Amino acid sequence: MSRLLDAPGRRPATPPTGHRHRRSAGPEGGRRGRSAAVPTTALLLVLALVTAACTVPWVRHELRASFTRLPSTYTELYFDGTPAVARGAVVVPVAVVAHGDAPRSYRLRIRLVTASGRTEVSRTVGLTTQRAGTPRRATVRLPYGRTHDGAVTAVVRVALQGRAQTLHYTLDIPGGSS
Repeated sequence: MSRLLDAPGRRPATPPTGHRHRRSAGPEGGRRGRSAAVPTTALLLVLALVTAACTVPWVRHELRASFTRLPSTYTELYFDGTPAVARGAVVVPVAVVAHGDAPRSYRLRIRLVTASGRTEVSRTVGLTTQRAGTPRRATVRLPYGRTHDGAVTAVVRVALQGRAQTLHYTLDIPGGSS
């Protein structure tokens, strides 16, 4: 025998008689079987959630947009705030951002259209951006006449002239007596 096993205070290499041997559980049961089931169950749960999320239209749209390559030259048009009614006018905050070699001068047409499709008021605004990637903001006020007895639902329509980009926002305009 080696010196380590013969040294006083050391345990012998073989357990004494009557000692129980610890067995490791096989794949059929015990601790190892349960620990393998946890990652499998988690993977199946994640797969089910992803599949369910991909059936929702707005999730599919966002995924499609996130994997779509944008051209190096494009123009962003967006509402810079929420269109609102204030002091007899509809206030429309918009912004334009030119990216790449996009043109720096733009014309916006902002219209207030009633639910019947009639244009109540229209205004065209020119915007010039200073640098690529820097937003150019404008706040346009569209006056409206308070000749209606009740509240009117109207749509604010913004179009970037010469391009296909448009915005719209449905707005409830309070009525008043004249």
